Amino acid sequence: MKRLTLLLLLWSVAGAVCAQERGLANPKAVFIEKGTWSAGLSMGWNSWDARGEDGVDLIGIVTGLKGSVNIFDISVSGSRFVKDNLSVGLRVGLSDARVDLDSTQFLGNEERDRHLMREVLKGSLTCRQYLPLFDGRIIALFFEGRINGQAGFYKNYNRTARGKEGAYTALGGVSLGFYPGVSVFATDRISFEFSLPLLEGGYAWNDESSTYRADAGLNHAFVRFKPALTGLNMGLIFHF
Repeated sequence: MKRLTLLLLLWSVAGAVCAQERGLANPKAVFIEKGTWSAGLSMGWNSWDARGEDGVDLIGIVTGLKGSVNIFDISVSGSRFVKDNLSVGLRVGLSDARVDLDSTQFLGNEERDRHLMREVLKGSLTCRQYLPLFDGRIIALFFEGRINGQAGFYKNYNRTARGKEGAYTALGGVSLGFYPGVSVFATDRISFEFSLPLLEGGYAWNDESSTYRADAGLNHAFVRFKPALTGLNMGLIFHF
């Protein structure tokens, strides 16, 4: 499924280059009218719970695993079409991951009462241009530019006789991105779409405080020129 999605997205990028020359697309055709609003919502949740007197073994490397993992993601988006086929909008998302490890052994090293927590709030300003295919109103390629920002934290600690001991990291970052994709209408008001980061560049920073060592930081500047499947976005969009 991931390979098919990636191939379709790559096709959308390459196809858009020659679509007008071959008569497949008409930028003057109206796919979505000026004045239309759209809104989308996506959610995801995963939970694992390892129990038992001797715990759970994973492929012979992790043994005696006891604990739980909970991962939750939610994002909302909204946009308005300021021109036919051209929209501006906002995306906001929250990602929350929690690991409570009662006990385990990994390659002979034992861990007990380990806890990890990561929360990140993400936001994007978007501008999207649609390119209808076959002069129709059912399927279109789109090209979206985003200004992205994120802020959050990461905790990693143990409970000891002295209390909580570990590290706290403040996370932040900004970036610019280009995201092509495909939009398909299922009804007059509902469409399915998926997009993939094709080009991104930005700057991220982490500031760490620890009970074990002096404060530290890590900065990261980046430019990516290839699709990243971890950034694949699929959505159900309502238009009104």
